Amino acid sequence: MKDARHARRLFLVVALTAAALAACSAPKAAPRTVALGPGRDVFDGDIGDPFVLPVTAAAGHVEYFVFGTNDDPAHVPTATSPDLVHWHRIADAMPDLPSWAAPDPTNSLVWAPVVVHRATGGYLMYVTIPERASGRECVGAMSSAAPEGPYTDALGGPLLCQRELGGSIDPTVVADAHGTRHLLWKNDGNCCGLPAAIWEQDLAPDGLRMVGTAHNLLGADQPWEGGVIEEPAMVPATRGGWWLFYSGNLWDRAEYGTGLAYCPRIEGPCRETRSGPVLATAAGQASPGGLETFIDAKGNRWAVFATWNRPPRNGRFYCCRSLDLAPVRAA
Repeated sequence: MKDARHARRLFLVVALTAAALAACSAPKAAPRTVALGPGRDVFDGDIGDPFVLPVTAAAGHVEYFVFGTNDDPAHVPTATSPDLVHWHRIADAMPDLPSWAAPDPTNSLVWAPVVVHRATGGYLMYVTIPERASGRECVGAMSSAAPEGPYTDALGGPLLCQRELGGSIDPTVVADAHGTRHLLWKNDGNCCGLPAAIWEQDLAPDGLRMVGTAHNLLGADQPWEGGVIEEPAMVPATRGGWWLFYSGNLWDRAEYGTGLAYCPRIEGPCRETRSGPVLATAAGQASPGGLETFIDAKGNRWAVFATWNRPPRNGRFYCCRSLDLAPVRAA
């Protein structure tokens, strides 16, 4: 962990105009600001696309688990912290791929896990895994009795895979006011010359089936996104609607950053709040993306995201990613 004296500070306030809110059919009482800040690097353990799960132990103490995109040798690199400051790596949360997965000898094709508490006990992980039969990336559902794993296949096949749209990646889960869980993800169109978009669909109560209709929330239509939109994360707006954070552009380029959209409903449609990213490459902050949010033991909402901590080679970053935390303030 970096010394606190060298922690990077960032402060971001996104002001939404009344015209922008009207354009996306927001209610009159919709909030006008959402903010991240101040933030800092807390762990240099090379965990990309991070997701933090708070778990309350029997004694009432909260332990935080962070899961991320594959590195060598872990499929799902994992770390824990008692306080969101001191982190240490533990064993791979998913040491074995499911039987339907394509071989991944370089540990480069398992991406962006999220973990939720299971209604019947234990935990479910939604994670991007390459499918042997189609060669596409798909969303798998994995289960474990313990938050740290090991997670094993819960279905015998993908939960979701839009093969005709390039596959499905980067899942996340959001619960509405009624407790219904919704899966958000990205169709991987940019893998193969197709449009990419963020999608939403309801999950069944057991978390192992998709129900209802899939909704297209947002496409890659801003120049800064470079035709790539991914890594959705949704948080409720205090006075109605939802904020949608997402990443845009190529993950290993300096142009990669985090965008923001407003959604009157979880089912969309959503509209970008500005023509550029709200988190972008700057001094000491390279390619901030893969943003997710969580609520800590005191009820405070945090954003967690990754930034590159070494210089690029030939215009592309290759190693390694820092874990960054910043409080979320949605007025």
